[in-house]
Order: sequence, then structure tokens, then C-alpha cells
Amino acid sequence: MVRIEGGNGSCQDDAIIITDCNNIEGVGLEYAEIRRRFGQYKLLKQSLLKINDRMYDKLTLNINGKEETVYFDITNFFGKY
Repeated sequence: MVRIEGGNGSCQDDAIIITDCNNIEGVGLEYAEIRRRFGQYKLLKQSLLKINDRMYDKLTLNINGKEETVYFDITNFFGKY
């Protein structure tokens, strides 16, 4: 069963963690989790980061006119199809 846990996503140390899914499901869950937490948003930029053998998606968003960055730890599902 898919799990979404971890922190608030404000930095890689507090990243939102998605586990027990494949790459396609995981990416969809990232966007669903952003909508759930923030409502409407516009994606400004997305980056893939490798930090200390962990993989992260760093999403820069416009939420109500304010730029926000959200980190997801995608190590568990990255590259799994």
C-alpha cells in the first residue's frame, strides 16, 4: 500500500516521502499531495537532486502569488516501472 509520510516538504531534511509505488504512480501522487496541501498552484520549475545517495524532486511553485519550494524524497520509487 502506498504511503505518504515525512515532513512538511520545506527542505530535503523535511521532505515529503512517498513509498511503495512505482515511478508513474509516485509522480502522480506528488502532484496530488501538493493540491491536497496547497490547493491551486502553478509549477514554475522541477529539479531532480541526488543528495547522499537519496533522490529528491524539488518543485518550485507559485501558490497564490507567492513562490514556494517543496521537496519530495522519491528514493523508494525512483526508476521503478
